Amino acid sequence: MAVKATLLAALASTVSGHSNLISPIPRNAIDRHDVRWENGMNSPDLWQPNLGPVKGQACACANGTSPCNIGQTCLWMSVGCSLGCAECDGGQNGHGGTNPNLKDRCNSGTKPWKVNNPLHRTFNRNCTGSCIGTDEDWTKFNPWRAPGSAPVYDSCGRAGGGPRPTGGKGEYVNTSFAKFGQLGSTLPKQPSGAVWKAGEVVETRWSVRANHGGGWQFRLCPLGSELTEECFQKTPMPFARNSRMLMSNGSMLDLNSTFVTEGTKPAGSTWQMLPIPMTRGVNPKTGGFTKPFWQFPPPCYDPTPPRALGQGICAGEWMNNITMYDYLKVPAHLAPGEYVLGFRWDCESSAQVWQSCADITVE
Repeated sequence: MAVKATLLAALASTVSGHSNLISPIPRNAIDRHDVRWENGMNSPDLWQPNLGPVKGQACACANGTSPCNIGQTCLWMSVGCSLGCAECDGGQNGHGGTNPNLKDRCNSGTKPWKVNNPLHRTFNRNCTGSCIGTDEDWTKFNPWRAPGSAPVYDSCGRAGGGPRPTGGKGEYVNTSFAKFGQLGSTLPKQPSGAVWKAGEVVETRWSVRANHGGGWQFRLCPLGSELTEECFQKTPMPFARNSRMLMSNGSMLDLNSTFVTEGTKPAGSTWQMLPIPMTRGVNPKTGGFTKPFWQFPPPCYDPTPPRALGQGICAGEWMNNITMYDYLKVPAHLAPGEYVLGFRWDCESSAQVWQSCADITVE
């Protein structure tokens, strides 16, 4: 019974890591027009301790002084996506004993992990040298260990993460605008109002609600093209400078961003590592959680002690409305026209990829 409880706790935490693109407003926020969520109303939290998911509530996030009107954007993702596998399994399979997210979900037998520098990893940094690739290296098959290489259901995400609801908050509430299991690339164009000039530096914003480490990238695909990984990977957007982070207490923090180019796809493209340290690790033998501790130093002074479900100012697992402000360089060679901006967050502690897509115009 104790083993079952440990497994359920691990799975609930694993599936519940939500993020969402805030600006430019993404297509995935189409259900913000639902009367339940208009103007960012009724959006305190998706997860209530001891109660589980609360239906009918939008995604909690902060957007400076403006309403964070993004509906259920944080529920567009791909779940059960291991490196070395041809496709995601929706979180239904896995071969990791008590926690299927710790292993190769399709038994591919390959060794796809490439990000082995401990300073570029957000979990289990003590696993170096001969530890790499062993059972102690429990994140090795998860997307961040080879950013951009893990399979996804759709480059713009899938409502609910797969073909059926999973543990934690893998439940997308159907509306007249979108349904559970729908592919993000099938969403209609949603003008965001973003007009960028080739060669200029632009600001984007996205929110992280639950911390599964890893890192992220923005990419572009011409409107009218098929919104595939192949298309988006042709035009990754470089980061122009360090990012900033709006913390849960409303303060803005200038970050010393960690940019990763080794082992990424497309080769040599730049991804940014999530700067927020999780407050606990995972025992690879049992799938259970270890005693809480900082995975690496927080980016700011955080008086919140490490704990199982820490609510930190700038660190922890379940954060309150932490928003990343990124500064991207619009490629100078882009022809004027309409494009789709793709956001992809590859997790490290889980076999998950979070995605959003927004319509923008380049002049």
